[in-house]
Amino acid sequence: MVAGGRSGPPPRRGLGAIVAPAAVSLLLVWLLMRGLSWDRLARSVLAASPWPLALYALLALAGIGLRALRFRMALPEPRPALGRVLGATAVQNALGDLVPARLASLGSYVWIMSRRFAVAGESAAATFAVSFVLDLLTLGPLLLLALAVRLDAATGLPLGWISVFAALLFAASLAAAWWLAPLTRWVARLFLALARGREGGAWARVAAFLERTAAVLAASRRGGALARLFAVSLAIRLAKYAALYALTESLLAGAGIAGPHPDLWDLVIGVSATELVATLPIPALGQFGVWEGGMIGALVMMGFAREPATLVAFGVHGITTAFEYLVALAALAVLLALPRRRKNP
Repeated sequence: MVAGGRSGPPPRRGLGAIVAPAAVSLLLVWLLMRGLSWDRLARSVLAASPWPLALYALLALAGIGLRALRFRMALPEPRPALGRVLGATAVQNALGDLVPARLASLGSYVWIMSRRFAVAGESAAATFAVSFVLDLLTLGPLLLLALAVRLDAATGLPLGWISVFAALLFAASLAAAWWLAPLTRWVARLFLALARGREGGAWARVAAFLERTAAVLAASRRGGALARLFAVSLAIRLAKYAALYALTESLLAGAGIAGPHPDLWDLVIGVSATELVATLPIPALGQFGVWEGGMIGALVMMGFAREPATLVAFGVHGITTAFEYLVALAALAVLLALPRRRKNP
């Protein structure tokens, strides 16, 4: 035992928690880049076309702004100013892939909202959960729509049928959002029954969290708030895919690749498949290697050559990560300079 009551093994375990994921990422990146030129990849990224790159930055910032708006809409009164929520959103947005299950993103958002802006930690966590669920509800219809469009290209389905299919998908997704509040409350009661009166136990804490989430969802069903939250969530999705499309075009145009480029629907399918792969329990650092592998695999399976698919995967993930961290650092500097808002006694 050393001074301060700390022993030697914990620091070594902490170092291993960084070294092991880094090694996994390096191995995956090496496997993905076998037979390809790092020099060509770097030159292609540096030669990215500036105007589509600028459009990506604007759309990415718009997406962060829309996420902040959704967080604020879901928060109970009194709400912090939109600018303050925007700063917290920029920070948590950069940490989404740092550890699995968005735990770093959740933790940073709750910490900033509770410590800097006097929002109850339970309320902040509940609105984060609601936003995550709305993201899932808007992803499903867009993904199925993209698959339907690709099926139309292969089989010649009429555009009218695809439009009807899309309308039904979004109506079903909105209906699912409407029934989430009673469903979540029912699940909370189930966990409360499992707690068997032990208020400090894990089951009781889960039940309390679900109950708060259900309260946020129930509040959103009044006055058309849920429809507005759903519309903002759909706009967030569209801004995300449009930004990635602009970035992809910037990379491929700068590299002078004349072959077929992924269109917006290809990216909806590719990014969705990639995000699914990235949720697997693979201990990679910041999902580097895992994200690229998912994107390369999806694009190659859709018929694109390996080299442009690799450029898109590494270029998109590298640029988006660097951009999001740059925005997050700027937002964090501003947030730390702002005076804390004290909780009402």
